[in-house]
Amino acid sequence: MANNRINRYIGAIALGSVLAVVPGCTDTWDDHYNDVKSDPQSELTLWEQISSNPKYSRFADILQHAKYYKDNTHAVPTYTYKDVLNGGQVNTVWVPDNDVLTQAEYQKWLDMCNSGSDADGFNVQQQFLGNHIALWRRNISGDGVDTVKMINGKNLEFNKTNKTFAGLPLGEVNTPAINGVLHTLKGIAPFRYNFYETLKYTEPRTKFGDYVVGKDTTYFMAGLSIEGLPDENGRPTYVDSAYVTSNRLFEFKDYLPSEGSESAKWPMKERGFGAQINNEDSVFVMIMLPDAAWDAAYEKLKASHIYAPAYEDKSKGDLGSTAYIKGLDGKSPLDVDSLQKVSILMDLVSPLVFNIHQQPKIDDLKMWTLEEFKQDKGLRAKYLLNTYGDTLRSIPGKWDKESLFEGEPVEMSNGIAYNVASWNFPSQYYTPDVEVEIENTGILYNQDSNKNKLGSSHKKYSFSNDTFREITNIYGHVSNNNFYHLDSPGATAVPKAEFKLFGNNPAAYVPNAQVMSGKYDIQVVVVPHWYMEIAESSKINPMFLIPEKVDSAAAVNKYKFRTQICYNQKGDGNKDKTSSWVTSTYEGKKVDTITVATDFEFPFSYKNMRFSYPTLIFEGATSKTDAKNGFVYDVVIDKIILRRKD
Repeated sequence: MANNRINRYIGAIALGSVLAVVPGCTDTWDDHYNDVKSDPQSELTLWEQISSNPKYSRFADILQHAKYYKDNTHAVPTYTYKDVLNGGQVNTVWVPDNDVLTQAEYQKWLDMCNSGSDADGFNVQQQFLGNHIALWRRNISGDGVDTVKMINGKNLEFNKTNKTFAGLPLGEVNTPAINGVLHTLKGIAPFRYNFYETLKYTEPRTKFGDYVVGKDTTYFMAGLSIEGLPDENGRPTYVDSAYVTSNRLFEFKDYLPSEGSESAKWPMKERGFGAQINNEDSVFVMIMLPDAAWDAAYEKLKASHIYAPAYEDKSKGDLGSTAYIKGLDGKSPLDVDSLQKVSILMDLVSPLVFNIHQQPKIDDLKMWTLEEFKQDKGLRAKYLLNTYGDTLRSIPGKWDKESLFEGEPVEMSNGIAYNVASWNFPSQYYTPDVEVEIENTGILYNQDSNKNKLGSSHKKYSFSNDTFREITNIYGHVSNNNFYHLDSPGATAVPKAEFKLFGNNPAAYVPNAQVMSGKYDIQVVVVPHWYMEIAESSKINPMFLIPEKVDSAAAVNKYKFRTQICYNQKGDGNKDKTSSWVTSTYEGKKVDTITVATDFEFPFSYKNMRFSYPTLIFEGATSKTDAKNGFVYDVVIDKIILRRKD
């Protein structure tokens, strides 16, 4: 029976659009799918009930002219919705009668059925008929409110208490049929696109829509296909082929090919929403970008996304390498224009989706509803958390998080969209400071190079700002309640280390920020040597509560050190260049931020690069003469900060 085979696909549609099952076109059907449960009160099918009632004549006419589509381009030959409702699958139909399905509305859908256009035919199914038909028998008995999954994947409310469907009143109810039940609907159930459908089907399609739909991938699914006789070589053939379409932006936050050698060579991971914006069972708020906003955002990001044709490859470990990242063939230069485009578009798109149930409220622990969120656009949220995992907080006097959602909300079937005039993320988000917590970073140890050698007693110290607030309120807090002691390898030798300039401070606005093309002030935050004594004893020596004693301790625990930056200066495939040494001194009394480079310009971006980053080379600079004047050979360091200059 053709109707039983086709109902397999109707069931797939009703599961929603997380994965679209796309069988191939064929006239051959099997008879294995039959779940008819006849209603003894009726000898008529749903089609016969509808077509025999003059009040439903317009709806019936559309049913017998509307083709059944397996996807948006493949109709089942000679199979219509008359056949669907005359077959073995049990369905419920909410039928708009002729009073509400006006002549104009009826003619519109009928013309689309007969236009010969797959786009029109598919839209009749998805936007009209599929919005009035659901699998299984759904009678009104008793009270209650059900959420019904329609065969187009949409979720509509069936209120048995108020006798409404999709907010519209019902007329006659519980009309039985052999293969289901029908109710008269005093209106046409409103159809809304989900976010993905909006991007895919809105004409003309936006650049944003082109980008998202361009990530669709369709796979052949042998397990869902109907196998026919083998060919002459014994290989299977299929009388009906099934495919699954997925989108990498929805399935993954970060994507690399899972097979083959290419995945190891890709210089960037592809970054997506990490949210299935086609899922009808989720509730999202999403920023939609018209072309003008898309173009303006792209231009805004260009200056900080300038790439080189070659980068030093540090994939073999933190020691660096003489190898260089080049094209996928390992020989030709990187395509800098392509790298820039890929990186900008990932940064532009990945932060745009917010799961409504993950936004924390200031005032209570209950989850948001869409209506609540629309009232103040997230003003009462402690912060905004997008589905990629970014935490976006208001920046007093500079940026309000609710400014992301300009204009009026547009209702989608799975949330609300804001078609904004601008991509209004703060500069602290798209060109962030890079904060490197020394205790969290990969300190480079290379025992074959003096540049990278550290003493044997280098150590991370825990230091509670709150426990020791009598001290820290006067002499300064340390970041994240930790600091690092860089010891010298000998009594009169100086410590030497090289630090990866890749953000790792969990308290930073962007915790994992990377260096981008442009200017930074580069700073080293140092900690008083005598803080170590407090950390080791877990208590404050009373002498440190006396300012004169602190002055005395500081006078014999001063630091002198020098730094240089190792970075991709020319992008010519030669080893990274180092800047000139800069020597700095520290007087030893308070937690202090020392600027070691002002307006330092990185010509090339490292944003989204997998195996490349600049480094800061750090070396103690205390001489024997300095040691006689109160300088020590070791250094206590808290973090490195690269403050973006825009």
